[in-house]
Formats: sequence, structure tokens, C-alpha cells
Amino acid sequence: MTLVRRELKNARMYFVPTGTVLALGNGSSPLTVDVAAVFPDNSPTTNYTDYEFINIEDVKESSTVKKETFTIPDAAGGYRDEDEEMVTQRMWKATTHSTNALLKQLQNGLATIPVVGTAQAPGVKKDNCIDGVFLLEIQNKAGVVVERTQVWARLRLTTPGDVGPATAKIEFSVEQLNSIYNSYVVVV
Repeated sequence: MTLVRRELKNARMYFVPTGTVLALGNGSSPLTVDVAAVFPDNSPTTNYTDYEFINIEDVKESSTVKKETFTIPDAAGGYRDEDEEMVTQRMWKATTHSTNALLKQLQNGLATIPVVGTAQAPGVKKDNCIDGVFLLEIQNKAGVVVERTQVWARLRLTTPGDVGPATAKIEFSVEQLNSIYNSYVVVV
């Protein structure tokens, strides 16, 4: 089957942090999000929609490639250089003008997700990352999901956004980590 299409894409991004307990549909037992656990499905839909990054303005996918050059014998005589490349990191960088509790936790170094009206000590959490399940849905211009990536990942806040007359633009990154449950599917 050949997949040929022009792509005008939009993205929906979701991130469910490790340790989150999700109620599953059909009377199933609750699921605690963990790298060793099967990733949550969307039943009930709040398993992901409660953790959506809204108003995503752009997403840039990148990868880090490690390259090693070997000198090997050439069939015609002599030697030639051959490059071997390996992808060592896969990442998505996104911008939005809407914050959420996860980004506020990272911005302020909070021990837990902030709750409105409840004070926490800033700077307690020293690392600038949260691990969890990342779901990226790519939609076409009609809003139909055409691709779905679901991976164990590390969320990092890159830029918390400036205070000023313009709406703060927040930048964050999501780095794919290793899990046997990582998946990618072309939906349509």
C-alpha cells in the first residue's frame, strides 16, 4: 500500500504523568501510569483529555543522530568510507499560549501539581522534567486524526513565557524514552 498525501497538519498533545491513577471504562480496575504498565486507552475519554495541552501553536519534530565512519574494502579495489548512523534521541518541541498545571509545576519547581488556593514551596523539585505517557495526534485540515504516536516520554519546560503586554508564549519539549509499549500508527 502506498501512502501519498499532501499534509496540512494540526496537532493535539497529551501528557499523563507517572503515578497518575486513571479510572478505566467497562468496570476495569484503575490503572497507575508507569513505564512498566500498559499505556492507557481513551476509555473513558478523560484518560487523556484531562491532560491535553490546549492551543498548541506549532510542533517541531527533531532527532539526534550519532554518526560513525568506517573504512571498508571496496569491491573495485582499494578502500572507501562508509557512514553508519543511529538515531539516539527523538523529540518534539511545541509552543502554546495556554499554560497548565504540569507546566506550572516545572516552572516553579513544585513537589506536586499545583492546586488553586493551596500554597507550596517553590524550588523543592530540582529536576526540570516529568516522565509519563505522551500521546500525539496529528489531524488533517478537516480535523480527522491521521496519525497517532503514543510513547513513554520526558516532559521539559523550555521557556515559561514572558510577562508583558502580549500573551505569554510557552515552549516545552517532549523526549521519547524507551518502552515496549511505544507505538505509532497511521490511522487513515
